[in-house]
Amino acid sequence: MKSRKWLFPVFLLLYHSAFAFIAWQYNLANPSDAYRYWHFEGNWLDFFSIGTDVIKFINYPFVKVLNLPFWMGFLMYSLIGYYAILELYRFAQSYVNPQHNIFKYALMGVFLLPNLHFWTAIVGKEPLVFLAIVWIIIKQTEKQYINFKYIVGWLLLILIRPHVALFLLLAIGITLLIKDSQLTRKKIGIAIGLAACSLGLYLMTMHLLNRNPFDLAYILERNNASLVAFKRANSYVPMIDYNWIERIFVLNFRPLFFDANSFFSLVLSVENVLTLLLMFLAIMSYIVRFKTIKLDTFARISLLFFVVSSLFFIQRYSCLGIFVRTKMMYTPFVLILAIKILNGLYREKGHGK
Repeated sequence: MKSRKWLFPVFLLLYHSAFAFIAWQYNLANPSDAYRYWHFEGNWLDFFSIGTDVIKFINYPFVKVLNLPFWMGFLMYSLIGYYAILELYRFAQSYVNPQHNIFKYALMGVFLLPNLHFWTAIVGKEPLVFLAIVWIIIKQTEKQYINFKYIVGWLLLILIRPHVALFLLLAIGITLLIKDSQLTRKKIGIAIGLAACSLGLYLMTMHLLNRNPFDLAYILERNNASLVAFKRANSYVPMIDYNWIERIFVLNFRPLFFDANSFFSLVLSVENVLTLLLMFLAIMSYIVRFKTIKLDTFARISLLFFVVSSLFFIQRYSCLGIFVRTKMMYTPFVLILAIKILNGLYREKGHGK
């Protein structure tokens, strides 16, 4: 059996490559951000800044010096996305340690979700951002802070998406602070460092958005305006009319068949139903075993990253198309945790090794 461990990674590569081809063809027919990241004018140093231009800065040598074709960009970025997915899969195998084939195949299923593969196979921010998040969370869990992947992961995330870096920093910081109930000098230091770094990332994000970081009333007003502005989108959802619970549900679990209007949204509906079912089963299992379950570092970071990201994104976006590319940054981690909980329940009942 061990000799066949290479089969799934190879299948995963072929599967991921198919999505890269689909994404390439889609962008040829419907030029979007990926097209603009590969077809642009300007000098190299013009793009040396924080935010979207970082992708153009990275692409410049390949586009303007080597004159590589558009499809080569998809090949490069899809390999980065595949590497990130494979890295997380290998970690998840060790972390979950499936006690039955049903959990082994469920874990494989998480890494076959179409939404994850499509957005990590495209020229743009998503493959690099997902790789950065994978590196940071894995190395944080393993307590390897002075590590190439950990440091580069933070640099990439801060440069490309400082607001996501803020969400992940808050998740990690809160995890460290609630690790135990004792107040120590180390915790005070963590709290001060968390506050300082969070403030820095917040100011950076507000600068990119051209907002006064201290005018909260104006920020909230612009957030509401952003929600209404999405009315022009084909997949607009009236988030401004929903309460926060409804917004979080819509962000993470729609479309759900009744609002599917294309083949792609039908595929996403199937994915969302399976995601919802897996998370529901895990929550029910946790409620049953809450006295015996101990959430480790990975579990707490994953849950808090999910919650913090959701709470921020629901204030800015009201479009299903944006939702699906946004939630792929944190959903896989929560699903790995869900399988870990269900696998633990199975082991506790005496079925495990």
